[in-house]
Amino acid sequence: MINEMTITSILSYIEENIEIASINIDTLVQYSGYSRRYLQLLFKKMIGLPVGKYIQRRRITRAATYLRLTSLPVSVISDKLCYDSQQTFSREFKKNSGYTPFQYRKNKLWMFKYQTGCRNIKTSFPIPELCFLQKKSFFGSLIKYKEKIPYTGSSSNKKWDIVKALLPHSLSSLFISNNVIQGKEAKNEFTINSIIWTKKESSNTETSIDEGIYARFTYKGEIDGYATYINNIYMNILPYYGLQKKNSLDLEIISTGIDGCKNFEYFLPVERSGINYIPKTKELHFP
Repeated sequence: MINEMTITSILSYIEENIEIASINIDTLVQYSGYSRRYLQLLFKKMIGLPVGKYIQRRRITRAATYLRLTSLPVSVISDKLCYDSQQTFSREFKKNSGYTPFQYRKNKLWMFKYQTGCRNIKTSFPIPELCFLQKKSFFGSLIKYKEKIPYTGSSSNKKWDIVKALLPHSLSSLFISNNVIQGKEAKNEFTINSIIWTKKESSNTETSIDEGIYARFTYKGEIDGYATYINNIYMNILPYYGLQKKNSLDLEIISTGIDGCKNFEYFLPVERSGINYIPKTKELHFP
């Protein structure tokens, strides 16, 4: 129990300080009071990576998130993550991702092989169900909000307040589609568009989800836990299974069970490359 608490504390320390100061094994030895060897063994046993490798990959993954979601200059990202030079940052980024920072941003990629999201001792890697969705047009009510990195979901309260208001009065499920828009200005900011599916007369937009392969995940619980679950999908599960997100709308289907708990189905569009079969088609039944 004490060891678990220590590793949990170390993981939190890394996240809280990754943009404040350079962190290495010596920093964590001093922070934890454990010997270098014991800390290495304990961390590898509980997290599955050597502590130095974990820190390196967390920095690179945070950098990739800035590159993908914001228009911050590469030099600013390098400084934010405490690299001693832009050249060092570019070299480390390519070594871990296979791309230079400029290539990664230009190609609008989401995932890379060694992407590593924030972990904890209970981080799980549920196997996604691959399914095929046909193109479906829909009317909806558009909500826009801005978020920052690291993503906390604090600005999405507007969306979830609407969900909480609608669910008790809904005879079936709520359908919501989202996409993420890269920030246009050179600052830590990006936009999320959420579209709650509605009937035509109460809509303010019309669009469609694309035909293609989707990774389907399910979650039962409350909204706070679901937000953490989705973050784990993007940052850990997709790279773990070698899946690449497509730049198109996703789909959330939310309902309330007879026990009062919320049930979430999440469909994330993924690229077909690397998938050597056509998954079964799943029918969508929007009221």
